[in-house]
Amino acid sequence: MRLLAGLAVGVVAVSASPVLVRVGHLPALSLAFWRCLAGAALLAPFALGPGRARVSLATPETGRLLLAGALLAVHFALFNASLSFTTVASSAVLVSCSPLFVGLGARFAGEPPSCRAWLGILAATAGAVVVGLGDVGAVRLGPRALLGDAMAFAGAAAIAGYLLIGRSVRQRLPLATYAASVYGAAAAVLLPACLLTGARLGGYRAGSWLVLAGIVIGPQLLGHTVFNGLLSTVTASTVAVVILTEPVGATLLAWVLFSEVPTTWFWLGAPLVLSGIWLAAAGAARQPTPPPG
Repeated sequence: MRLLAGLAVGVVAVSASPVLVRVGHLPALSLAFWRCLAGAALLAPFALGPGRARVSLATPETGRLLLAGALLAVHFALFNASLSFTTVASSAVLVSCSPLFVGLGARFAGEPPSCRAWLGILAATAGAVVVGLGDVGAVRLGPRALLGDAMAFAGAAAIAGYLLIGRSVRQRLPLATYAASVYGAAAAVLLPACLLTGARLGGYRAGSWLVLAGIVIGPQLLGHTVFNGLLSTVTASTVAVVILTEPVGATLLAWVLFSEVPTTWFWLGAPLVLSGIWLAAAGAARQPTPPPG
């Protein structure tokens, strides 16, 4: 029951991300930097408290944490930027194609998805693509939309690597230690990127700061951090495929807030996404979990 509750909270939180990014009107790199820095700062007291595990520079986990943070930074930067070029539906669909990359990478990590899990991954991904197909004819953004789509798809590959590393490291490090370290590393990567590109780090209107706070509390802490917590007990493939509900939730929110009315394709694809998630989760549940390390 706790697992299902965690998955539900995480899905609802990340589904609000595309909408919040759209209304925040913040530079893509700056938004990614602030959400990672704030997430690390809020979790640091829990990671550094008495009796908590420390991350030593001599441990093998250090390099993995830095790499995970860099991949998270790339994911946020590409995803946030894509929303300035393409629609919420297209961006959410393409950035959620990470299960394909995770499924392939999990084979080398010693946790290859079962046949049933692969069927679920393919079905859910196909459903997400169907949801995005309606976006092609419904909204005309010109050739620049292709750049936004490419950014979102590259963001999917980055988040896949992040999840695979998290699955490995989370079996040895507590959640607060892992999340604070990775968010801090991501912020360290994003800060020079902001300075080099001239992205404003302040001077926003009050409404933008409020949106930023909402992104930190919702998608960052209740979304990514909850999923990071689940990585100690479920496979990266399972978490990745569950995140595929994001385009469904994001499209519904965009319908309410931006009048981006879902097309018939959405109502055809959404059930396919949900059925694929059920198949993938059921297939993963039947797989034995290898011991840590």
